[in-house]
Amino acid sequence: MTLLGLLAFFGLAVVTMDVLGGVLAATMLGRGVRPAHLLYFLGGYAAVVTAATIVLKRLLVLAGEMLAPVIGSRTWLIVIEMAVGCALLAFAALQRHNALHPKPPVVAHEVRDRIPSLIGGGMLFSATVLADPTYPIAIGLAMQVRPFPLGLLLLIAWNLVYQAPIVAVTIAALFGAHERVLTAAARFFGPRRRGLLMLFAGVLAIAGLVVIGDGIFASASSHRPWLQSLLLLREHH
Repeated sequence: MTLLGLLAFFGLAVVTMDVLGGVLAATMLGRGVRPAHLLYFLGGYAAVVTAATIVLKRLLVLAGEMLAPVIGSRTWLIVIEMAVGCALLAFAALQRHNALHPKPPVVAHEVRDRIPSLIGGGMLFSATVLADPTYPIAIGLAMQVRPFPLGLLLLIAWNLVYQAPIVAVTIAALFGAHERVLTAAARFFGPRRRGLLMLFAGVLAIAGLVVIGDGIFASASSHRPWLQSLLLLREHH
């Protein structure tokens, strides 16, 4: 993988970072879960993601053979790129709606600090990354790296970046600093929630328009589609 490929690889994790994980960890701590028991939650998540990664890797090898004509087709890449741009615009609209129409606060209930429940919760939480279309892309990029252990380390690092919020809250909790961290975060993000969500929606909307514009420009000229350039970052030149 080239240097630009690495930047694109980890850039996907940063752009799609799962903030929900940090919110869940903070909620569990606030409802009686012991800090060390968050590791069971993360363990359940890691077990499912590891198994799914092995399966997805095999599926992507087969899919790569079947989709080779699509990946090699400039027309299909432009169509996929336009679809990605539309998805970004839809996500931007959702974030704008969340900013303008915040949900009412939910009444807090105590969470049972049971290890099987936490492991099961972590396994269910893994659906967030498995449902994210960027994860198969990340696997596809990492599986090009040789030797295999290096590609596996890249995927672990990708997941740590993707789940940075819950990792940060867990580490802070293990050192007894989570209350200070969460209080500081609430003071900072609380009054700025609407503005930050609107900013995020604006960034997504701009990214969507840029991707769609790139697809339109590529269809009307000899310009290489952005998605094709991303696929070429897998290999050394």
